[in-house]
Amino acid sequence: MGELKPKRVGIYVRISKDRKGQELGIQRQEKACRELCQRMGWGVHKVYPENDTSASTTSRKKRPQYAEMMRDAHDGLIDGIVVYSIDRLTRRITELTAFLEEQKEHGFAFATTEGEDTSTANGRMILTIKGAVAQQETERMAERVNNSLLQRREKGKPHAGGPRVFGFEEGSNFQRLVPEEVELIRLGYEMLMNRQTPGDIVRVWNGKGSRTSGAQTAWSIQKVKRIYRSERVGGIVTYKGQDIGDSVYPHPLTREEWENVQTILDGRSGTKKPGTAKRKHLYSGFLKCDGCGSTMRVQWATIQGRRFRRTFCHSGAVGRDGELGCGKVNRSYSWIEDRLNEVVEAALKQHAPKPTAVPTEDLSGEINLLEERIRGLRKRWKAGEMEDEDYFDSLAHLRGQLQDLRAREAASAVREARTETDALAVWRDDSEHNLERRRALVATVIKEVRVSSIGRGRRKPPEIDSIKITPVGAELDEPEA
Repeated sequence: MGELKPKRVGIYVRISKDRKGQELGIQRQEKACRELCQRMGWGVHKVYPENDTSASTTSRKKRPQYAEMMRDAHDGLIDGIVVYSIDRLTRRITELTAFLEEQKEHGFAFATTEGEDTSTANGRMILTIKGAVAQQETERMAERVNNSLLQRREKGKPHAGGPRVFGFEEGSNFQRLVPEEVELIRLGYEMLMNRQTPGDIVRVWNGKGSRTSGAQTAWSIQKVKRIYRSERVGGIVTYKGQDIGDSVYPHPLTREEWENVQTILDGRSGTKKPGTAKRKHLYSGFLKCDGCGSTMRVQWATIQGRRFRRTFCHSGAVGRDGELGCGKVNRSYSWIEDRLNEVVEAALKQHAPKPTAVPTEDLSGEINLLEERIRGLRKRWKAGEMEDEDYFDSLAHLRGQLQDLRAREAASAVREARTETDALAVWRDDSEHNLERRRALVATVIKEVRVSSIGRGRRKPPEIDSIKITPVGAELDEPEA
């Protein structure tokens, strides 16, 4: 550490968790570090306290005091650093290596109360080994936490984090219910079983003065569906997207009732699980009301014997501010479609043809088989036919295989979408079966289209600026339409 004793030492103290907020851990570290400096004759210039902050490999939380200390060392404001132990400085081996390089470059002294010596190659090696051990312990701790979480799920204890779900009490970790909200959920369930619709539930809930649990906005059809699609409402415990079992805490609906609702929602015309419904019009989903920001609908209409397609802002849709749509924009869809087709085709002409796609893998059979094996494994464990250790090991193995298969399936679908032989040829095929492929091409060109009202009774074509296109990425060469 050199013959000259540092006169402006920075003491870095850190504790990962301080549940009581008393900072007792960092106070003890500071005391030990000051005693070391006193014995060595080093002068203390500043203390850098990092309370309730992790330095592990999994932490994303920034350490401002550590960053300030390193800046001060670079600028020469401090000429030495003292820490209680190496794992207080860092638990990342890469960060420790960078720290030692910084020390070598800027020449500041370094010491720990455990006596590490960084002035020799052997001392730096021992310090690096200690850093690797600290990182390994952090990673083992993360593994133990994940295993603990899985075991809690298997025991019927759902994940306690995330925003409040309608029906559950705020801050109760999904263990207590709100009776008046449960009453509305059960009322809605009975309405669905009696052939009424989610729209009927919206009117009843809003009529009773109920509001959503998050932004406290009016109910819409999609928001009501989201409640009944939530596994929590049916007491179903999941882990990484997989059904683990039933919650031991109360929940608004039974599993059977929740599954009945899924069957009803899936069976309705044009109603599928979120993300699975197929569009019938090329630009549905891209069109937004310029007044309220809600997604506009596209449908066929008949007026005075004339059948045509229209796009309109629905008063039941959710707008930009979380309230229901304004319902003020109603336009002919064909004119808008023609203008957007021109923009998309012009953009596609600028791109060269792509190589032929690799055939998509059909992994559905293997995925179904693995899911069946997991269900069988769970039944055996619940029946007491397997030890916990064997069960969790087997479950982890099967889930790993299942995750790999799903990743391959998703990657295969992406490859097929991105490697069309000739995007322009695909685009010009306007047959019904090719709609989804054409929509995928639209999504590479257009992010959204804002549609303004043009008033009623207009006979001449609409103004070109009555629609405003937001392109994907860089601005299109075509003028904004």
